[in-house]
Amino acid sequence: MTTLSGYRSTILVLFLLTLSWSSYAQESGKDCLPVREIPPSQVAFEVGEKLTIIASYTWGVVNTDVGTVTFEISENNSGRIPQFVAKGKIRTARFFNAFFRVDDYYESHFNKTDMRPTYFTRDIHEGKYFIQNFYHYNPDHSINARIIRKDRSVQDTLLPGTICTFDFITLFYFLRNLDFTAMDPGDVSSISFAVDDEIFDLYLRYDGKEEIKIQGHGTFRCLKFSAQTVAGVVFDGKEDLCFWISDDNNRIPLFVESPVVIGRITGRLGSYENLRHPLTSKIK
Repeated sequence: MTTLSGYRSTILVLFLLTLSWSSYAQESGKDCLPVREIPPSQVAFEVGEKLTIIASYTWGVVNTDVGTVTFEISENNSGRIPQFVAKGKIRTARFFNAFFRVDDYYESHFNKTDMRPTYFTRDIHEGKYFIQNFYHYNPDHSINARIIRKDRSVQDTLLPGTICTFDFITLFYFLRNLDFTAMDPGDVSSISFAVDDEIFDLYLRYDGKEEIKIQGHGTFRCLKFSAQTVAGVVFDGKEDLCFWISDDNNRIPLFVESPVVIGRITGRLGSYENLRHPLTSKIK
């Protein structure tokens, strides 16, 4: 069984998750975020886009960058349904490698029309921790999952997903293509994602519009969202994880922050390449 303790070895993975697992959505009965056909002209990104996020840790007077998260998008049009191919990498900064090295790789294939995933792999190397996931998504939304652990044991299982069940990477791109015009501040919706041999329920709350200054880039108009964290090894369960995306047609992540048991983690936009739309959210 996967628990938060499986991720206590790194704070970098927290940005990739963007949201944290929670039972709130299941208990609240909130509707699942709508999976819809997205007209090509409305897709928030394009092939060639690359985003880099800088992860930092703050505790008292300590404020230091600890690594990077990168996202890159390509495509595969050889099959019956054209697909995007998204890759995510998490790396610790060179200085921290001597103390604790993180080298994680994610890859997801998902339909261009509705962002539904078809294949996902996760290859995690964090200190002495190692695990691999290989997912194949079925037409009924169940997932054929293979999990390979540090001792090289192999577990094959069938996960009972729904149309609202994603993986880390696909979820990141799916959320950027929501119909934000239909949201009002305070709206809460549910969604879920698979990791290892389990499926976790989430809730996403839209908090409204704000302006935020990003180091090295300037000030942006943003849409703010929150997700409730659950008490455990990393989180204290008392505060929400919050993140801000650009209030323009790109919907790129600009900033994320969350308290942890000791200190606070943040992720900020480091660089971007080949955005599909003008970055009109930048105001100065």
